[in-house]
Amino acid sequence: MKRRLLFASSQAYQPRMEVMGRQVGWLERPLVIEREAAIGGRAIDLALVGRVPEGVVVAFRGTLPPFAGGYDGWAVMLDWLNDGMAACVQRSEYAGGVHLGFAESLHRLWDDDGDAPGVESAVTRMFDQSLLDRRARRHLFVTGHSKGGALANLFAFRAAQRRDWADAPLSVATIAAARAGNADFAEAYARTRIACLRYELPSDLVPHLPPGPGAPRWVRGLLRQLGSPLASHDYHPVGVQVSAPAAGPGHHQPWAGARSPSRLGWLLRRPRIGLDALIPSMFSAHAICPQSGYDQLICTGEGGCDHGAADAEAAIRPGMVPA
Repeated sequence: MKRRLLFASSQAYQPRMEVMGRQVGWLERPLVIEREAAIGGRAIDLALVGRVPEGVVVAFRGTLPPFAGGYDGWAVMLDWLNDGMAACVQRSEYAGGVHLGFAESLHRLWDDDGDAPGVESAVTRMFDQSLLDRRARRHLFVTGHSKGGALANLFAFRAAQRRDWADAPLSVATIAAARAGNADFAEAYARTRIACLRYELPSDLVPHLPPGPGAPRWVRGLLRQLGSPLASHDYHPVGVQVSAPAAGPGHHQPWAGARSPSRLGWLLRRPRIGLDALIPSMFSAHAICPQSGYDQLICTGEGGCDHGAADAEAAIRPGMVPA
């Protein structure tokens, strides 16, 4: 099930297509919930909500990638600006402080928009449908990659407060999730009934952003080189960390020429070496495509898992089928 949640997170980037070999197991086509930014008129927030035999899955899309996927350039820019709205604010829906941009994104996705349902009403309808046809259990699974992981945690916190969902187990699996809130939010999250796993690779920058007091030295050094004000923030992760060891199954294999995190600060200080030299490594470390580090990490230790071998074969013949 964890691996299929990875597939759902991946499908959220191309919501109307499901890659062969990476099926989520939808009982019917998932509902696509999409919202525009407050300014700019571009859709930057998206979630998939659908039923599988095990329950209802909510998968949040991550930040639109700038160099792939054929996304509208203005939408990509607005999405990244939304990520940059990293002020920690108090909202009545949460305990503690939360990331302003992520909280705004979830607010847009949570509520209905005219006749278009939000994630809250979509989940309720699917729970009700399952009571009628008995095709899916009453269990809520929440997932997301990158920004989508932060939205998954914010959604799960709100879902845990719903009395009419209190009988439904609430399972969260985030992949390379950005951080959604401060220490107070993390402590309140830990007191809920949410069962959360967060998958992180040691060479991936995004799970350390926005940073907190426990951020690795290489992350703080990189942010200083970028002149980022994020170094002063106090964000904390939530859930149980699942990370690759220094070597072994699931360890991220960098591209040729990629640099290890411990060498980042030294490299950035070298003449004519800057962030552009590190971009291939940073993008590969964050990927969730077949044979990526996260693709292998999520099934490490799972019985019968081939660690992405079947997906790699499917990727060579990238047939696509409707979701």
